[in-house]
Amino acid sequence: DFSVAMGRSVSCGLEEWLQRKGIAVSENFIVDASCGFVSLQQQQGNFIMTTQIQFPYLPVISNFADNPVTKGLESVSLQFASPISFAGDSAKKFTPIAWSSDKSGSLRAPLYFDVQKQWTMNDFPLSNLTVAGILEGKLAGEGFAKMIIISDGDFAVNGQQRGNRLPQDNISLLVNSIDWLSDETGLIELRTKEVTSRPIKEMPDGRRAFLKWFNFLSPVIIIIAYGIARWQVNRNKRIKRMEVSYE
Repeated sequence: DFSVAMGRSVSCGLEEWLQRKGIAVSENFIVDASCGFVSLQQQQGNFIMTTQIQFPYLPVISNFADNPVTKGLESVSLQFASPISFAGDSAKKFTPIAWSSDKSGSLRAPLYFDVQKQWTMNDFPLSNLTVAGILEGKLAGEGFAKMIIISDGDFAVNGQQRGNRLPQDNISLLVNSIDWLSDETGLIELRTKEVTSRPIKEMPDGRRAFLKWFNFLSPVIIIIAYGIARWQVNRNKRIKRMEVSYE
């Protein structure tokens, strides 16, 4: 709930049904160093400035299994996802198909969203938390069935309050899931051939801080150096004029 900057667990009514099949969707929030952005408005004098800041509660998933459902996907953006675990019997098979990055974490709800928090790598001690998987086997009666579980139920919904267009790979994941459940896997390969994302490689905090200060200070240093050079040139000209006048 962004109106009060609080994150709480939400029941969709399927938790007990999934648990009877061995699937547990945690109430914790996944945080990930590979994440999306939110807009932050701040008052500065008579102006309102809008800046984009990283928000680890919006993990960008790029760690996929070699599976028809995720084939060709590059990155899927989730909102307030939770870890998924399986503790079922041998009559069922659970296959994880998507995970968080190697720099992620899990925070217990309820919690306060501090959009100005300065995140560090120490906030992401975990890795490869399952966010999507396939469950197959005797799910209802004696017949064979299969289903796909994704811990963000709104991953393919472009809400009314969101100005950004839904990422293409989010749509592809939904349609791939429907195709796979319908055994129409031939359509998946055609849909996901296009390259849709080129994520920036993560860098250590120290290097990020160095580049930040370098980008900030280098123009100032260049201007100061230019000013000193101009002053020296003008000074030399004045000295030469004085020498000529004395002669």
